Amino acid sequence: MTVLLREDDVNKLLDIRDSIQLMEELFSYQHLDTPSVQPRRRVATGQGTLNVMFASVPARNVSGLKSYVVTPHGVRFTVLIYDNSSAELLAMIEANRLGQLRTGAATGVATKYMAREDASTLGLIGAGYQAETQLEAIAEVRDLRRVLVFSRSYERAKDFSQRMSNRTGLDIQPINDLTEVAGCDIVVTATSSQQPVLFGSNLSDGAHVNLVGSNWISKAEADIEVLLRSTSVVVDSLESAKIEGGDLALAIDRGLLWWERVFELSDVVTRRFAPRTSASDITLFKSHGIASEDVIMAHECYLRAIRKGIGEDIELS
Repeated sequence: MTVLLREDDVNKLLDIRDSIQLMEELFSYQHLDTPSVQPRRRVATGQGTLNVMFASVPARNVSGLKSYVVTPHGVRFTVLIYDNSSAELLAMIEANRLGQLRTGAATGVATKYMAREDASTLGLIGAGYQAETQLEAIAEVRDLRRVLVFSRSYERAKDFSQRMSNRTGLDIQPINDLTEVAGCDIVVTATSSQQPVLFGSNLSDGAHVNLVGSNWISKAEADIEVLLRSTSVVVDSLESAKIEGGDLALAIDRGLLWWERVFELSDVVTRRFAPRTSASDITLFKSHGIASEDVIMAHECYLRAIRKGIGEDIELS
């Protein structure tokens, strides 16, 4: 029997803390348990783009895919997960919320392992849907004293700050000064910008940077100086980074950064690579979003749904 889970169901089944634990589990897998992941594939539809990404997670004996079409009218995400042994389709899941949670959670794990222990200020560039779980996830792994939010629309930053302050109890302030935002202990870019919004000259020594918004080779949220000042550069997937990593591409093309010096988040979580050796190091995590993140989240949703009797059964032949 296949279970259909809708957005409201996902909200009931997982929160940001659960999601961080799942991402930490995922990036701790080693050897035979290492997920097999294929990067995002795109097909032009004439009115937008069809995107498909897929992975197998042997440790949970499941495989799955996420698909979505991007159009001028919006985007909707769907995840399918299969049992590796029986080939049964276990679940179909509406995945807008699931994707928001897993993207924030990946940042949470990167920040937990890469930011200074005493990091207490967060600069958030972008005040949209994804920015919500970026903030929530970082607040789970660091004791935030102050959050600064920048958006192209000050009113949007103001609304976001008030809403998220009420939700989290944190001191969150909208700000028009990108320089001050970039000077925080932890900096996140979660924008749709095609041009840099974060500049290396504005970073403080010891900062940790999470670049989240772009998964196109032609787009970059950070200028090349951010890469040059970073002591360590970490990605969720090297294979995806080589296809989608616009933030890294220019430095790579100019011979200022080498793929051999870019590490995966799994290397950090399993202690094969130490991203920070001093308090003054600047560390960088570039998130692309990979299918194994969606699969492990979807599988956990499915398991909890079965236990709690949530979702709609679908009979397939």
